Amino acid sequence: MKLTNVFEPVRIKGRILAKNVATGEIASKGLIRDTQLRTAERNKEVCIVSASGRVTRIPAMEMGVVVKDAPKPKMSFLNVKSKADPSIMFSNIERLTKMVGKGIQPSLVITGSAGTGKTHLVKTTLTDMGLRESYEFVHFKGRATAAGLFVTLYENSDKIIILDDCDSVFKDADAVNILKGALDSYDTRSISYLTTKPLKDEFGSHLPRTFEFTGRIIFISNIAQSSLDEAIRSRSFVADVDLTKQQMFTRVEQLMDKMESIIPMPAKAQALSIMRELEAEFDGVHINLRSFIKAARICAMGFEDPKMMIAEQIIEA
Repeated sequence: MKLTNVFEPVRIKGRILAKNVATGEIASKGLIRDTQLRTAERNKEVCIVSASGRVTRIPAMEMGVVVKDAPKPKMSFLNVKSKADPSIMFSNIERLTKMVGKGIQPSLVITGSAGTGKTHLVKTTLTDMGLRESYEFVHFKGRATAAGLFVTLYENSDKIIILDDCDSVFKDADAVNILKGALDSYDTRSISYLTTKPLKDEFGSHLPRTFEFTGRIIFISNIAQSSLDEAIRSRSFVADVDLTKQQMFTRVEQLMDKMESIIPMPAKAQALSIMRELEAEFDGVHINLRSFIKAARICAMGFEDPKMMIAEQIIEA
């Protein structure tokens, strides 16, 4: 049989097309339907087109045609992350925090779900390394302007600075430009704030317009990583703990014996069980460490109907 009317399925930029085995030309659209090509690709077949336009599939080996295996679809990284063990995820964040603490890495960005213990983990890790808050590291929480960021970096130029929920800096072009200088991988980094009106410190003294920054920065935020400026992402290690509901339940299970030490374990177990019931029955249930603490405290008090009490505290109105 001549090969001039024989076509093999090929992938070009993700699209499935028909290539003439004899000439190598790509067939015109519509000559062979996509469904037929996909079936031929899966079964390692070629398509023969008759003069009337009828398409017949036969094994490629019978025509002496070697058909490449269909490319395997790429995995979704989000699907992989959704099945990850939270204890491993947070253990990795602890290691990344230690890298910042030891000066190996100048910055770390931790994003993800609220109430997962991100801040507690970072501060505990630094403290366990022998670093003291207000001396070797400082913690700031809330809104920050570009000018405020410059002053903060100047006053703590040799410390580890934790910027917690300071999401406004990511939306301010001037603040982002300041951070670009602070996050470069050099031993000393020059940071400038050029303005006609000099900035002042808390004592009213004028600050220099340029200074050398030798510190490190850890960002903690609930915003999505996709909202981060690419320049900040590229200069930092990033860690995301946007946990699924099941991962959050697992996280609670892993930590509940260490949380609220004055509450008996039976009360904690009851609280977790009620939270699972509420999640199965209602929309808008907040599943995180904070909501678990509320539930555990309610169960510890021996209310007659703790389920409704907990529901009022952890379900969106």
